[in-house]
Amino acid sequence: MNPIQLELDRIVEKGVPGAFVYIEASDGSSEFYTAGWADLATKQRMSPDFRYRVGSTTKTFTAVVILQLVAEGKLSLQDTVKDLLPDLPVPNRESMTIEHLLRMRSGLFDFEDYSHLSGNFEAHLLPWKLSEVISLGISHPPLFSPGTRFSYCNTNFCLLEQIIIETTGRSLGDGFSSRILSPLHLTNTSYPAESDLILPEPYIRGYERTGNGWRECSQVFFGRGDGALISTARDMARFFRSLLIERRLISETLLAQMMSVISDVPPAEEAYGLGLMADTLSCGTIWGHAGGGYGYGNLPYLSLDTGTFGLFMRNGSAGFHGTTGPEIMEIPRLSGEIRSLIYAKDNGEQRKFDSL
Repeated sequence: MNPIQLELDRIVEKGVPGAFVYIEASDGSSEFYTAGWADLATKQRMSPDFRYRVGSTTKTFTAVVILQLVAEGKLSLQDTVKDLLPDLPVPNRESMTIEHLLRMRSGLFDFEDYSHLSGNFEAHLLPWKLSEVISLGISHPPLFSPGTRFSYCNTNFCLLEQIIIETTGRSLGDGFSSRILSPLHLTNTSYPAESDLILPEPYIRGYERTGNGWRECSQVFFGRGDGALISTARDMARFFRSLLIERRLISETLLAQMMSVISDVPPAEEAYGLGLMADTLSCGTIWGHAGGGYGYGNLPYLSLDTGTFGLFMRNGSAGFHGTTGPEIMEIPRLSGEIRSLIYAKDNGEQRKFDSL
């Protein structure tokens, strides 16, 4: 049997409700492997056209809008938060720049770590406003001075959303639609309103592990400009190919900046550019942005060497940001060996895998 299918079967056998791998080669041909269920109640299988919450992959979309505004001369990467959001009491706002926010080097506190939300599943079943989560993030003392080191922080991209609103006079959803979704014909991708936790059909149900088994949590808070986007595997492939291969969204110069990673000593926990992650596998470096939260986990990455896009998604979680308890289990991951196999071969022909 195909090793990717075997790996997905293993992941589901260990308790995850469902998972899939979508692969799209440089010539547009695609493969889809799945195990388990998109809906535990109806036993519906997953499809690459079913919607799900992509989580922090939203950050790359938000970063693209910011960089487009930079290209238009409406913003600069060195603009300070104080100048852009003068009415918000953001710590260190005088020296904190857009680039610090994009690179996760602001030193701000992550609102998901605030006591109201950290490890609190029930709190994520309610919608939160952009202003509310920003308030949580900036009311806490900063962790360090801007630019001194890396620290992954969702508050950064909520502030970037607010900067987009103030700069354009339009919502981030409008910005996504006019600048990315419509030009690329991403018809199955949407950015919901603050009060809207409903996914459009057809969608993959998300599940959280509890003491009584799996509890559906499809209608769950996933952040705002840091994580609220809803999409499909095919739309994710089109977005990352348009950004990284076809260069349709930002200029070569800005893309090079987006893909530049600051070297820290010791190395930071993530190789992070401007809203974009680099992941080094045995087959080489791939680019994308992981995302996850209650009910969903998402790994969309593209290899510039082979032109292959690969996406792994699972619709089960066991806690998020500090959750503890006896019901917590270790969620199985796609192995590095299988991920490398996905990206290593692309000859414009049907991919053939040897048994591992």
